[in-house]
Amino acid sequence: MAQTETYANLLSLIESYHGANLIDIEKTRVRHLVNARARAAYRESDLWDQFLVTGEERVVNDADANRLYVPFVSTTSAAAGVTSITAGDIDTVLRAHDANPFATKSAKEYEVFMGKDGVELPGYKVTYGAQQDVVSWESGFGVAIVTTAAKADGIVGGTVKVEEVVTNSASANAIVNDTFTISGIANADTSSEAYLAAVSYPFSITTTSSDIAAAKVSFPVVFLTYKRQLTETYGDQGGDTTSIPLEWKDYIALGVYADMLASDGFVEKSLALEARASKALQTELERIDRNRAHQFVNHRVRTHGSDQSRQTTTL
Repeated sequence: MAQTETYANLLSLIESYHGANLIDIEKTRVRHLVNARARAAYRESDLWDQFLVTGEERVVNDADANRLYVPFVSTTSAAAGVTSITAGDIDTVLRAHDANPFATKSAKEYEVFMGKDGVELPGYKVTYGAQQDVVSWESGFGVAIVTTAAKADGIVGGTVKVEEVVTNSASANAIVNDTFTISGIANADTSSEAYLAAVSYPFSITTTSSDIAAAKVSFPVVFLTYKRQLTETYGDQGGDTTSIPLEWKDYIALGVYADMLASDGFVEKSLALEARASKALQTELERIDRNRAHQFVNHRVRTHGSDQSRQTTTL
């Protein structure tokens, strides 16, 4: 687990460099400087422990067969009042596989690039992910609605695979278990809403009952290793994140004090502190370079064609 330091201790360190306690107006200023320095540190590496997500199952937007991609922001992340089921929104993609490469001996790897809407997947073949249990299935008025026992990141316009639903209509049974285009999806955090996800899709046959004892749904997925977006605002105000990555502590403290000196006209002292801040950050970046995960995440072995596979247990 990544180590953290409290914002209060960071503030105390800055005050120690400053040689005096900060008054409230200075603390407000320092809070802005801290976050500016945090963003600078964040941009220096794609492999910071707290922001690296490995082998996460993400739903693919397959609405256009000629352009398959994973949105930067997931459905549950974008929904107001709903807790995301992903580790974060995507900032930088590192790798993409058809299975979790950190849980299997080998996995097919896809080429990726960052598009305007998400992570583009040229050469991706639609693969449906883990099946989800169905709470209910019903149809009427030209649509079917399947509700699941867990939240889902299905994408409107994308597809959902429905399996093992049995109805009282022979004509419905002939077509009910298939792949459909999603026309709507709603998620809830608690079952008090009577569902955690409700997925709707066009379906013209009306039934009056259904057996869902074995029913499952699934969505097209890919397994991404990526750097999640920095969404935290560090500080001690309401809604702030009150801890920072430990590896950023010295860089931020020295850098913020350098910024304070510069704004007060002490340019030479500021430059000296800036050099110390840069060295502190460089030390942490070198630690990442020595970290085995750096090789593990970034090392790519080309096999035949555009497919790639590797042994996850061998470095």
